[in-house]
Amino acid sequence: MRATRAERARRGAERVTTTERRSGFTLVELMVASGLLVILSLAVFQFLRRFTTLWQKSEERRELVEEASGVTELFAEDLASLVNGPRGDLVAEWVFFDTDGDDVPETMWPRVRMLRFATESELARLQAGLDAAKKKHAGEGVLEVAWLVMPAYVGKNEPDRRSEGIVMRGERLQGGEGLSFFEPGFFDAANRPRQTPNEVSGGVLWFGLEFATQTSLVFDGWKVGEELSDVATSWDAWNRGRPSADRHFWNEPGKGMPKAGERALLPRRVRLTLEIERADDRKRRTRLSAPMASTDTTIEVEDGSRVPDSRGAFVRIDAEWLEVVQVDDRTVTVRRGARGSNPVGHANGALVHYGRQVVREVPVRMHQEDWNL
Repeated sequence: MRATRAERARRGAERVTTTERRSGFTLVELMVASGLLVILSLAVFQFLRRFTTLWQKSEERRELVEEASGVTELFAEDLASLVNGPRGDLVAEWVFFDTDGDDVPETMWPRVRMLRFATESELARLQAGLDAAKKKHAGEGVLEVAWLVMPAYVGKNEPDRRSEGIVMRGERLQGGEGLSFFEPGFFDAANRPRQTPNEVSGGVLWFGLEFATQTSLVFDGWKVGEELSDVATSWDAWNRGRPSADRHFWNEPGKGMPKAGERALLPRRVRLTLEIERADDRKRRTRLSAPMASTDTTIEVEDGSRVPDSRGAFVRIDAEWLEVVQVDDRTVTVRRGARGSNPVGHANGALVHYGRQVVREVPVRMHQEDWNL
């Protein structure tokens, strides 16, 4: 017999109910799915966080390298235009500053004074407003250029900043207005310039200069020492004793320095080593976990993973540079008094500085003739 309309409706409802029951999720299935979703979300979050951290560190390294490269490039441009002959000059020396306010100079920074030819654009900028008859042209104009590093902070407070320097550069036309950079009175008793130069870069931990003489061997590495094959750490183009060896032994003339004759004596090559540490970098540095005497060859730090352990790495504590020999958990073996600094004691909690290093070697045209255009 044919099913009635009521029976067909009832059977249809039963099929719908059975289908709905079979297509749903149990409570256990929902909990498992939720747990998997949470685990997957955490994994994705951790991946994104690590990726973002790596990207930020990569960007910070790139910015530091770009900043340091910009400084070295500008310094190299000045060296490439050095004036040779009777009008040339180059003085490089090391001076001390009192950064902790105890009236005892302890922080060493370099300064360089040079004569270089000015370009047309530089002459136009420096001679703006002068009468045409008084203006000099390319080949006639000579620039006095001064590079120096000044302490970023001086005082008993903020000890973490006392290790940093500010790279500055000044320029003026030779014979123009203002005090000559080569005058003895250009720097005061505190080794500060009487005319304020322009800031080039901050956060500098090291601005190292080395000069190859006529007898220096540099192709197998630059070595500072007292042999004829070693490089010099100071320079005086006219052998006038302007870098004072009484201030620091790095101001002594190199063994391969001949006597200047009628021409300014220039180095064959110059090597600049620059290290920069920014304020954000200081937050990630470790500190001493115990006091350190001037004779100790090991230091105890709060976190050894935050000390560079690569070969030839250097760290700075207060005004002293230390070469890292080995890192073992929270104990670091070091060589004291690196980079011309003096081994001294350091207090518990002193910050262990280090920066991103950029090295630039610049060949110098020693026999460049004076321009006569």
